[in-house]
Formats: sequence, C-alpha cells, structure tokens
Amino acid sequence: MEGGLSMKFGTLVRITDISQVNKKFSDLKELGFEACQLVYKPKEYYKNDAMIIKDAAERNGIDISAQFCGYNDNYTIWDLYYGFNTAGLNVEAYRASRLDYVCKASEFASWLGVSDIVIHAGFTPNNPFSPGYASMLTAIKIISHHCEKLGLNVLLETGAEAPVTLLRLIEDVGHNNLFINFDPANIIMYGYGNPVDAITVFGKYIRNIHGKDGMLPTTTRNLGIEMVAGKGMVDFAKIFKMIKDIGYDRYIIIEREIAGDQQVKDIVAAKKYFEKLWENAP
Repeated sequence: MEGGLSMKFGTLVRITDISQVNKKFSDLKELGFEACQLVYKPKEYYKNDAMIIKDAAERNGIDISAQFCGYNDNYTIWDLYYGFNTAGLNVEAYRASRLDYVCKASEFASWLGVSDIVIHAGFTPNNPFSPGYASMLTAIKIISHHCEKLGLNVLLETGAEAPVTLLRLIEDVGHNNLFINFDPANIIMYGYGNPVDAITVFGKYIRNIHGKDGMLPTTTRNLGIEMVAGKGMVDFAKIFKMIKDIGYDRYIIIEREIAGDQQVKDIVAAKKYFEKLWENAP
C-alpha cells in the first residue's frame, strides 16, 4: 500500500463494526487525509473481514500504514503505578493470552496487505539483568520471529521506558524486523525522556510517528496530560527538522485521545499545523 511516499498525514481509524468500514474511510478522505493506522481488536480475526477493510481503504485512497495491535482484554490501567502490573507483555498473568492475540492480529495484518504492526510492549525494565527484562525480551523475540515468517515488521510504541532501554531491547532481540513507532507525547507524558533527544537514540529505527502532544507528569501516579497539538511540551519544529535530517518521509499519524466532534476538529487542526511545520522545516 505504500509506493512512492513523500510524507503522508493520517490519523488512527478505530473499527468496531465491519459494516461501518467504508464510511470510516470515506469520512477520513473527506477530511483531507490519505493515510491511517488501523485499530481493530475483535474477539476473533477473520480473513474475510481483512478483505472488506482492505477493499474499503483502497477504494477511498487511504494507505493503512500499520495495524495497531492492542490486547483483547480490559485489564490495563494506563498510569504510572498499577500500569507496571497491568500493561503490555510484562504482566505474567496475561502474557500468554496477549502473545497469542498479537500473533493472531499479525496474521490478520498479513491478510490486510500491510507491512507493519504496532504494539505497546509494556514497561520494559531499565536493568537488562532483571527477571522482568528477560521476560520482555523473550516475549518480543516470539512476536518478532512470528512476524518475520509473515514478512511483517514489528514497531514498538515509545514512552513506557527510557529511550535507551527500548533501543537495547531491539538490539538484544537481534531481528531485522524490529522498529520504533515514535510517539513524542508519550515520551514526555510517561516522564522517562525527551522526544528531541530520543530521535538521536532511535535514529534509523523510527518507521512510523504519532503526531500527539502532551505534558510532563506532575504526580508519581498519573501520566502527564495529553494536549491539542502545539499546546503541549513537544517541540515539533525541532522534531520535524531532525526527522528530515535522518531522511524520514513516511507517515505522521495524528492521535487525539478524546472523543466526539471536538476530537475531529482537533485532528483536522493538527493536520494543518503539522503540514505547515513540515513545509517550513529546514
């Protein structure tokens, strides 16, 4: 679905009802977008559903840049406290079921014809000799190996650990299909790094980018607040210059974590904001 890219702007498309797929993509096209990340987390994945989604995207001229593979349970608490025991693949109680679900989602992505899946791995320990790091390393190894056989890349979402820790995880797994889904807001909102500095750390591994803004956490329990693009602490002007310098020209996928009409307005405004910044970036 890629073919001749020169930076495409998109947003997340969440599908809960297959019958609404064409409307989702036609609405996206009407807003002036030409790309998305697909968020689709059914109880079971079916090849026919992949064909329906693929056909609707192609008819509306929308590139599905990646499938965002979540977990089909409701046990995650997105905070800086209980998140350590509930988020991602580091949670012993849910690891096996989540691994199985991501592997099935990756098969769906291959039917869909996309090249990349994105996952929130969870809180990766900074200490490479900790039991938690060994468990995370093994889980990512399993997913990466499974996706390698399907011809897929695995993109790890940033934020829940220091950037150098995520780089170490990629290097330690040692597969050529592991990359970064760079979310600059998450890096700030979790409080573990600075997205401008993180670009130097991640470099060539950045394969998709979320256009999202946010603030640093001000308590030890809660993530920082997500903000309208341009109103938070992410220095997008500097980030766009740096990603241009490393030759990145794939996708900016706008994420706004609210719902309703205001979400649509904020996403459209973010697109204009990012397009101008990209055009003016030296």
